[in-house]
Amino acid sequence: MFGYVKINKMDLTFREYEHYKSYYCGLCKTLKRNHGQISRFSLNYDITFLIVLLSAVYNPESKVTEEVCIANPIKKKKVQVNEITEYAAAMNVLLTHFKLEDNVKDDGGIKDKLAYNVYKGSLKEAYDKYREKAEYIKECLSELEKLEKEESTDLDDVSNTFGNLMGEIFAYKKDEFEDRLREIGFNIGKYIYVLDAYEDLEEDIQKGRYNPFKGYEPKSDELKKKVERIISMSLGMLGRNIDMLKVKRNVGIIENIIYSGVYLRYKNILYGDGKDKNGDVSHIN
Repeated sequence: MFGYVKINKMDLTFREYEHYKSYYCGLCKTLKRNHGQISRFSLNYDITFLIVLLSAVYNPESKVTEEVCIANPIKKKKVQVNEITEYAAAMNVLLTHFKLEDNVKDDGGIKDKLAYNVYKGSLKEAYDKYREKAEYIKECLSELEKLEKEESTDLDDVSNTFGNLMGEIFAYKKDEFEDRLREIGFNIGKYIYVLDAYEDLEEDIQKGRYNPFKGYEPKSDELKKKVERIISMSLGMLGRNIDMLKVKRNVGIIENIIYSGVYLRYKNILYGDGKDKNGDVSHIN
């Protein structure tokens, strides 16, 4: 379900791209250190954006090092970590664990069961440290499961539930930024859910799985217009709330993601060939 909140590499300066990569690599290293090697396979761009944004809002002290990685054991890469990285890694683990748990309930495939049993060992530290958020994430996913079992076609009900989940994750602290960050997370979650449902519709129909768009023909013009209208509204709200934060740090990266990377991602899925043209970062470090 993740991987929809990405940079447009071609529109970033070299310095901005290296800075973005340092957050991404920092997340990967923190996942390994705090939650075990297996947790690194859940690394995703959406949570990297969480680090970029919260670091801009709270400006925590960061530790920057240069380290080698499995993908390139010779050339060192910049790695940046701070208190936000620790938090984001825990959220990454919680999301992945509960998603795998949901997959096991849905399909019960051998691969999902194996991944779930292997990955659940990474959960304890994240759950213990952020128990309130973990319980809220689990509650939202349980509500989603209920709606899916009811074959709900109310897109607002299902997408808003996932939006609320992401809103809780983006609301890092109970302070003056909480409401704005919660709204940002909500609209990111809504965007992710709607685009993922659109992209998976054909496969879900073939496999008899739930999808809120089942009443529509895959890739039909009617469905594209509906999806684009919903996403445009969510991204508009996202942009407005980010502007209201008036951040001074990571501005170029944040604007690249929300006004270019995300836009190209959803336009390509709706009207392109579905292949990612946004550029990539490094793999597991």
